[in-house]
Amino acid sequence: MYMSQPAESPLAPFPFERFRFTIKVAGLMVLPPYKGAVFRGAFGNAFRRIVCAVPGGDCGSCILRSKCLYASVFEPRPPASCPDAAKFDQAPAPYVLNPPLTNRQAFHPGDTLEFDLVLIGPAIEALPYFIYAFTELGKRGLGRERGRFHLARVDLVRKEDSLPIYDGRTQMLSRYPPAVPPGPQMEEACVTALTFHFLTPLRLQAKGKLVTELTFPIFFERLAQRIVLLGTLYGSPAALPDFSSLHVLARDITITRNELFWYDWARYSARQKEVMRFGGLRGKISFSGNFGPFLPWLRLGEQVNAGQSTTFGLGRYDIR
Repeated sequence: MYMSQPAESPLAPFPFERFRFTIKVAGLMVLPPYKGAVFRGAFGNAFRRIVCAVPGGDCGSCILRSKCLYASVFEPRPPASCPDAAKFDQAPAPYVLNPPLTNRQAFHPGDTLEFDLVLIGPAIEALPYFIYAFTELGKRGLGRERGRFHLARVDLVRKEDSLPIYDGRTQMLSRYPPAVPPGPQMEEACVTALTFHFLTPLRLQAKGKLVTELTFPIFFERLAQRIVLLGTLYGSPAALPDFSSLHVLARDITITRNELFWYDWARYSARQKEVMRFGGLRGKISFSGNFGPFLPWLRLGEQVNAGQSTTFGLGRYDIR
Protein backbone atom coordinates (compact mmCIF):
# COMPACT_ATOMS: atom_id res chain seq x y z
CA MET A 1 0.00 0.00 0.00
CA TYR A 2 1.45 3.34 -1.03
CA MET A 3 0.19 6.84 -1.64
CA SER A 4 1.95 9.56 -3.53
CA GLN A 5 2.35 13.04 -2.16
CA PRO A 6 0.07 15.48 -4.00
CA ALA A 7 1.75 18.35 -5.78
CA GLU A 8 0.72 21.82 -4.65
CA SER A 9 -0.98 23.79 -7.37
CA PRO A 10 0.01 27.42 -7.96
CA LEU A 11 -3.73 28.11 -7.68
CA ALA A 12 -4.01 26.34 -4.33
CA PRO A 13 -1.92 27.47 -1.36
CA PHE A 14 -2.53 24.07 0.25
CA PRO A 15 -2.54 20.50 -1.08
CA PHE A 16 -5.81 18.59 -1.23
CA GLU A 17 -7.27 15.48 -2.81
CA ARG A 18 -10.84 14.41 -3.48
CA PHE A 19 -11.90 10.80 -3.00
CA ARG A 20 -15.23 9.25 -3.98
CA PHE A 21 -16.48 6.43 -1.75
CA THR A 22 -19.03 3.94 -3.05
CA ILE A 23 -20.89 1.85 -0.50
CA LYS A 24 -23.21 -1.09 -1.18
CA VAL A 25 -26.17 -1.47 1.15
CA ALA A 26 -26.48 -4.86 2.87
CA GLY A 27 -29.49 -4.22 5.13
CA LEU A 28 -32.42 -1.80 5.23
CA MET A 29 -31.00 1.69 5.71
CA VAL A 30 -33.23 4.66 6.56
CA LEU A 31 -31.57 8.07 6.34
CA PRO A 32 -32.86 11.66 6.63
CA PRO A 33 -33.31 13.82 3.50
CA TYR A 34 -30.07 15.67 4.26
CA LYS A 35 -27.50 13.06 5.22
CA GLY A 36 -24.57 15.21 6.32
CA ALA A 37 -25.10 14.85 10.07
CA VAL A 38 -25.64 11.07 9.93
CA PHE A 39 -22.53 10.44 7.84
CA ARG A 40 -20.33 12.86 9.76
CA GLY A 41 -21.48 11.77 13.22
CA ALA A 42 -21.25 8.02 12.64
CA PHE A 43 -17.96 8.37 10.78
CA GLY A 44 -16.43 10.48 13.56
CA ASN A 45 -17.39 7.90 16.19
CA ALA A 46 -15.94 5.06 14.11
CA PHE A 47 -12.72 6.99 13.52
CA ARG A 48 -12.31 7.64 17.24
CA ARG A 49 -12.86 3.99 18.15
CA ILE A 50 -10.06 3.04 15.77
CA VAL A 51 -7.35 5.53 16.73
CA CYS A 52 -8.14 6.73 20.28
CA ALA A 53 -5.73 5.39 22.90
CA VAL A 54 -7.88 6.69 25.79
CA PRO A 55 -11.48 5.68 24.99
CA GLY A 56 -14.03 7.86 26.72
CA GLY A 57 -11.44 10.45 27.69
CA ASP A 58 -11.61 14.19 27.16
CA CYS A 59 -9.61 15.27 24.11
CA GLY A 60 -8.98 18.72 25.55
CA SER A 61 -7.04 17.42 28.55
CA CYS A 62 -5.58 14.26 27.01
CA ILE A 63 -1.80 13.96 27.39
CA LEU A 64 -1.63 12.36 23.93
CA ARG A 65 -3.52 15.14 22.18
CA SER A 66 -0.52 16.60 20.36
CA LYS A 67 0.19 13.23 18.73
CA CYS A 68 -3.39 12.01 18.30
CA LEU A 69 -4.71 11.54 14.78
CA TYR A 70 -8.33 11.88 15.91
CA ALA A 71 -7.67 15.24 17.59
CA SER A 72 -5.72 16.58 14.61
CA VAL A 73 -8.55 15.68 12.22
CA PHE A 74 -11.72 16.27 14.27
CA GLU A 75 -10.65 18.75 16.94
CA PRO A 76 -7.68 20.57 15.42
CA ARG A 77 -6.11 23.54 17.14
CA PRO A 78 -4.10 26.20 15.36
CA PRO A 79 -0.38 25.89 16.05
CA ALA A 80 1.14 28.48 18.37
CA SER A 81 3.15 29.80 15.40
CA CYS A 82 -0.05 30.68 13.54
CA PRO A 83 -0.83 34.41 13.44
CA ASP A 84 -3.78 35.23 15.69
CA ALA A 85 -3.85 31.64 16.98
CA ALA A 86 -5.35 32.84 20.25
CA LYS A 87 -8.49 33.96 18.40
CA PHE A 88 -9.44 30.38 17.50
CA ASP A 89 -10.65 27.75 19.94
CA GLN A 90 -10.47 25.31 17.06
CA ALA A 91 -8.93 25.41 13.62
CA PRO A 92 -10.89 24.51 10.47
CA ALA A 93 -10.85 20.74 10.03
CA PRO A 94 -8.55 19.36 7.31
CA TYR A 95 -11.37 17.50 5.59
CA VAL A 96 -14.77 17.98 3.96
CA LEU A 97 -17.33 15.17 3.96
CA ASN A 98 -19.86 15.69 1.17
CA PRO A 99 -22.81 13.32 1.74
CA PRO A 100 -24.99 11.83 -1.00
CA LEU A 101 -27.17 14.57 -2.49
CA THR A 102 -30.26 12.43 -2.98
CA ASN A 103 -33.34 13.17 -0.84
CA ARG A 104 -34.28 9.51 -0.93
CA GLN A 105 -34.58 8.07 2.58
CA ALA A 106 -35.02 4.28 2.31
CA PHE A 107 -32.28 2.11 0.83
CA HIS A 108 -32.44 -1.64 0.39
CA PRO A 109 -29.87 -4.42 0.02
CA GLY A 110 -28.04 -4.07 -3.27
CA ASP A 111 -28.51 -0.28 -3.50
CA THR A 112 -25.41 1.86 -3.78
CA LEU A 113 -24.58 5.31 -2.42
CA GLU A 114 -21.73 7.65 -3.28
CA PHE A 115 -20.19 10.41 -1.20
CA ASP A 116 -17.05 12.52 -1.53
CA LEU A 117 -14.30 13.00 1.02
CA VAL A 118 -11.88 15.91 0.49
CA LEU A 119 -8.65 15.65 2.49
CA ILE A 120 -6.47 18.69 3.03
CA GLY A 121 -2.78 18.97 3.87
CA PRO A 122 -1.46 16.30 6.27
CA ALA A 123 -4.87 14.59 6.41
CA ILE A 124 -4.17 13.17 2.93
CA GLU A 125 -1.63 10.78 4.42
CA ALA A 126 -4.33 9.47 6.78
CA LEU A 127 -6.48 8.14 3.92
CA PRO A 128 -6.04 4.48 5.03
CA TYR A 129 -7.57 5.36 8.40
CA PHE A 130 -10.55 7.02 6.73
CA ILE A 131 -11.07 3.95 4.56
CA TYR A 132 -10.78 1.60 7.52
CA ALA A 133 -13.18 3.75 9.56
CA PHE A 134 -15.88 3.45 6.89
CA THR A 135 -15.20 -0.28 6.58
CA GLU A 136 -15.80 -0.71 10.31
CA LEU A 137 -18.79 1.63 10.24
CA GLY A 138 -20.36 -0.62 7.61
CA LYS A 139 -20.29 -3.51 10.08
CA ARG A 140 -22.09 -1.48 12.75
CA GLY A 141 -24.64 0.07 10.42
CA LEU A 142 -25.85 3.54 9.56
CA GLY A 143 -29.12 5.37 10.08
CA ARG A 144 -32.23 4.70 12.10
CA GLU A 145 -32.36 0.99 11.24
CA ARG A 146 -28.60 0.54 11.58
CA GLY A 147 -28.44 -0.55 7.98
CA ARG A 148 -25.18 -2.32 7.30
CA PHE A 149 -23.13 -1.75 4.18
CA HIS A 150 -19.91 -2.73 2.46
CA LEU A 151 -17.33 -0.24 1.24
CA ALA A 152 -17.19 -1.32 -2.41
CA ARG A 153 -14.57 1.05 -3.80
CA VAL A 154 -12.78 4.36 -3.49
CA ASP A 155 -11.84 6.52 -6.49
CA LEU A 156 -9.45 9.43 -6.68
CA VAL A 157 -11.29 12.30 -8.40
CA ARG A 158 -9.44 15.06 -10.23
CA LYS A 159 -11.60 17.39 -12.30
CA GLU A 160 -13.58 15.14 -14.65
CA ASP A 161 -11.30 12.12 -14.25
CA SER A 162 -11.50 9.36 -11.66
CA LEU A 163 -9.00 6.65 -10.83
CA PRO A 164 -9.94 3.55 -8.77
CA ILE A 165 -7.50 3.24 -5.87
CA TYR A 166 -9.27 0.91 -3.40
CA ASP A 167 -11.12 -2.34 -4.06
CA GLY A 168 -13.41 -3.48 -1.26
CA ARG A 169 -13.22 -7.11 -2.34
CA THR A 170 -9.43 -7.35 -2.05
CA GLN A 171 -9.12 -4.54 0.52
CA MET A 172 -6.08 -3.30 -1.37
CA LEU A 173 -5.18 0.37 -1.62
CA SER A 174 -3.27 1.21 -4.79
CA ARG A 175 -0.60 3.76 -5.45
CA TYR A 176 -1.75 6.89 -7.27
CA PRO A 177 0.24 9.53 -9.16
CA PRO A 178 0.95 12.99 -7.77
CA ALA A 179 -1.31 15.81 -8.87
CA VAL A 180 -0.25 17.79 -11.93
CA PRO A 181 -0.45 21.55 -11.37
CA PRO A 182 -3.07 22.99 -13.73
CA GLY A 183 -2.00 25.29 -16.51
CA PRO A 184 -3.58 28.69 -17.16
CA GLN A 185 -7.13 28.60 -18.46
CA MET A 186 -7.24 31.55 -20.81
CA GLU A 187 -10.84 30.93 -21.77
CA GLU A 188 -11.89 31.84 -18.24
CA ALA A 189 -10.11 35.19 -18.24
CA CYS A 190 -13.02 36.84 -20.07
CA VAL A 191 -15.92 35.33 -18.15
CA THR A 192 -18.50 38.03 -17.37
CA ALA A 193 -21.44 35.95 -16.12
CA LEU A 194 -21.62 33.08 -13.63
CA THR A 195 -24.38 31.06 -12.02
CA PHE A 196 -23.71 29.53 -8.61
CA HIS A 197 -25.62 26.38 -7.74
CA PHE A 198 -25.55 25.75 -3.99
CA LEU A 199 -26.02 22.00 -3.68
CA THR A 200 -26.06 22.03 0.12
CA PRO A 201 -26.99 24.79 2.60
CA LEU A 202 -24.62 27.75 2.65
CA ARG A 203 -24.18 29.29 6.11
CA LEU A 204 -22.42 32.64 6.26
CA GLN A 205 -22.35 35.22 9.00
CA ALA A 206 -22.02 38.97 8.67
CA LYS A 207 -22.06 41.32 11.66
CA GLY A 208 -22.93 38.43 13.93
CA LYS A 209 -26.02 37.35 11.99
CA LEU A 210 -26.71 34.64 9.45
CA VAL A 211 -26.74 35.92 5.88
CA THR A 212 -30.17 35.48 4.27
CA GLU A 213 -29.63 37.88 1.34
CA LEU A 214 -26.47 36.82 -0.47
CA THR A 215 -24.23 39.23 -2.34
CA PHE A 216 -21.01 38.44 -4.16
CA PRO A 217 -18.80 40.63 -1.93
CA ILE A 218 -20.01 38.84 1.21
CA PHE A 219 -19.61 35.41 -0.36
CA PHE A 220 -16.12 36.05 -1.69
CA GLU A 221 -14.94 37.65 1.54
CA ARG A 222 -15.94 34.55 3.54
CA LEU A 223 -14.49 32.19 0.93
CA ALA A 224 -11.19 34.10 0.96
CA GLN A 225 -11.08 33.88 4.76
CA ARG A 226 -11.45 30.12 4.57
CA ILE A 227 -8.74 29.81 1.91
CA VAL A 228 -6.36 31.94 3.99
CA LEU A 229 -6.97 29.83 7.10
CA LEU A 230 -6.48 26.55 5.27
CA GLY A 231 -3.36 27.86 3.55
CA THR A 232 -1.90 29.17 6.81
CA LEU A 233 -2.57 25.99 8.78
CA TYR A 234 -2.14 23.24 6.21
CA GLY A 235 -0.18 24.64 3.29
CA SER A 236 2.16 27.38 2.21
CA PRO A 237 1.29 30.79 3.67
CA ALA A 238 3.78 32.37 1.28
CA ALA A 239 1.58 31.24 -1.62
CA LEU A 240 -1.41 33.17 -0.30
CA PRO A 241 -2.29 36.29 -2.28
CA ASP A 242 -3.33 39.65 -0.91
CA PHE A 243 -7.09 39.44 -1.28
CA SER A 244 -7.68 43.10 -0.38
CA SER A 245 -7.67 44.27 -4.02
CA LEU A 246 -10.11 41.51 -4.97
CA HIS A 247 -12.46 42.55 -2.19
CA VAL A 248 -12.61 45.99 -3.80
CA LEU A 249 -13.27 44.51 -7.26
CA ALA A 250 -15.99 42.27 -5.79
CA ARG A 251 -18.16 45.33 -5.18
CA ASP A 252 -18.64 45.64 -8.96
CA ILE A 253 -20.19 42.16 -9.28
CA THR A 254 -23.99 42.45 -9.45
CA ILE A 255 -26.87 40.00 -9.13
CA THR A 256 -28.81 39.26 -12.32
CA ARG A 257 -31.06 36.49 -11.04
CA ASN A 258 -31.71 35.15 -7.55
CA GLU A 259 -33.37 31.77 -7.02
CA LEU A 260 -31.98 31.05 -3.56
CA PHE A 261 -34.18 29.76 -0.76
CA TRP A 262 -33.69 28.97 2.89
CA TYR A 263 -33.25 25.27 3.66
CA ASP A 264 -33.50 24.28 7.31
CA TRP A 265 -32.28 21.09 8.91
CA ALA A 266 -31.32 20.00 12.40
CA ARG A 267 -29.06 17.48 14.06
CA TYR A 268 -28.78 16.14 17.57
CA SER A 269 -25.39 16.75 19.16
CA ALA A 270 -24.53 13.91 21.52
CA ARG A 271 -21.65 15.94 22.93
CA GLN A 272 -23.77 19.02 23.69
CA LYS A 273 -26.92 16.96 24.30
CA GLU A 274 -29.19 19.26 22.32
CA VAL A 275 -30.76 19.66 18.90
CA MET A 276 -28.82 22.11 16.76
CA ARG A 277 -30.21 23.85 13.69
CA PHE A 278 -28.06 24.26 10.59
CA GLY A 279 -30.19 26.09 8.04
CA GLY A 280 -28.66 27.81 5.04
CA LEU A 281 -29.18 29.07 1.52
CA ARG A 282 -29.73 26.63 -1.33
CA GLY A 283 -30.60 27.01 -4.99
CA LYS A 284 -29.14 29.19 -7.73
CA ILE A 285 -27.97 32.75 -8.03
CA SER A 286 -26.49 34.46 -11.11
CA PHE A 287 -23.98 37.30 -11.13
CA SER A 288 -22.57 39.64 -13.77
CA GLY A 289 -19.14 41.28 -13.84
CA ASN A 290 -15.47 40.62 -14.49
CA PHE A 291 -14.80 37.21 -12.97
CA GLY A 292 -11.31 36.67 -14.39
CA PRO A 293 -9.43 37.54 -11.16
CA PHE A 294 -11.85 35.54 -9.00
CA LEU A 295 -12.20 32.30 -10.93
CA PRO A 296 -9.12 30.46 -9.59
CA TRP A 297 -10.38 30.96 -6.03
CA LEU A 298 -13.99 30.21 -6.88
CA ARG A 299 -12.82 26.95 -8.49
CA LEU A 300 -10.86 26.14 -5.35
CA GLY A 301 -13.97 26.80 -3.31
CA GLU A 302 -15.83 24.22 -5.40
CA GLN A 303 -13.39 21.66 -3.99
CA VAL A 304 -13.30 22.66 -0.31
CA ASN A 305 -16.79 24.22 0.13
CA ALA A 306 -17.54 27.60 1.68
CA GLY A 307 -19.01 28.97 4.89
CA GLN A 308 -19.65 27.16 8.15
CA SER A 309 -19.93 23.44 8.97
CA THR A 310 -18.16 22.22 5.84
CA THR A 311 -17.34 18.93 7.62
CA PHE A 312 -21.06 18.14 7.35
CA GLY A 313 -20.94 18.94 3.63
CA LEU A 314 -22.45 22.39 3.97
CA GLY A 315 -21.49 25.12 1.50
CA ARG A 316 -20.99 22.81 -1.47
CA TYR A 317 -21.48 24.57 -4.80
CA ASP A 318 -20.63 24.50 -8.47
CA ILE A 319 -20.35 27.38 -10.90
CA ARG A 320 -21.43 27.49 -14.52
